[in-house]
Amino acid sequence: MLFKNFKIDLAPLIYAIFAVIGGFLEVFTFLLHDGVFCNAQTGNVVMLVLNLVQGHPADGLRYLYSILAYVLGIVLTAVIPDRFAKSAWPMAVTIIEIAVFIILAVLPEGASDWYVYATVSFLCAVQYNTFTKLHGNSLATTFCTNNLRQIFLHLVRGVREKSGAEYRKSGAYLFIVLCFALGVVVGAFAAEGLGRWSPFVCAACLLPVLALFIADKAMGRRGGAQRGEGGGENALPQEREE
Repeated sequence: MLFKNFKIDLAPLIYAIFAVIGGFLEVFTFLLHDGVFCNAQTGNVVMLVLNLVQGHPADGLRYLYSILAYVLGIVLTAVIPDRFAKSAWPMAVTIIEIAVFIILAVLPEGASDWYVYATVSFLCAVQYNTFTKLHGNSLATTFCTNNLRQIFLHLVRGVREKSGAEYRKSGAYLFIVLCFALGVVVGAFAAEGLGRWSPFVCAACLLPVLALFIADKAMGRRGGAQRGEGGGENALPQEREE
């Protein structure tokens, strides 16, 4: 059980909040930064290659910023966590995201959209490659394509096999997609009401997550000390497909 220091499983809540953040970021860049989606890189790869083929290398290379930022995020999440305790890296990612959201909110009004594109691409890569599994289900909190696929794959298997386990898996993916959609709704209202300050909403949403990580780590250390063990590592672990 994740967050077992609390005696209840709080992992679905953590993933739900990050899925809301994912939906928020999509609508944030689309509504406030020239109709661009930055959470995944398919569009950037298409535009890069298309511009190069059409003989507009200068226009095409600008899409490279987001692609390289995304690659950097993936590389960091593949290398840095090995140097962290199991519980420390997700907490570090949460801190990084809060800090970057604050930076995005206070960027000068005339700053190039490409600062935002690269930054959001980096954040999404780090989040996507850190929060990868919920109760054994491989999922994404920054886009919906595979989540939608899994909803209906497990639903079909549930009907075919009359399996409650498959229905529950389908429901887990549906839950994350609905949270992503909620993030779109929140992002739309925030963009309209707060404009470029709207990333502060994301930072505020992540403060309870950070508090949970800190409290769980502190409780784990206290429990370990009472048992005469080393510091507890019971916070959200890196669940990865190897």
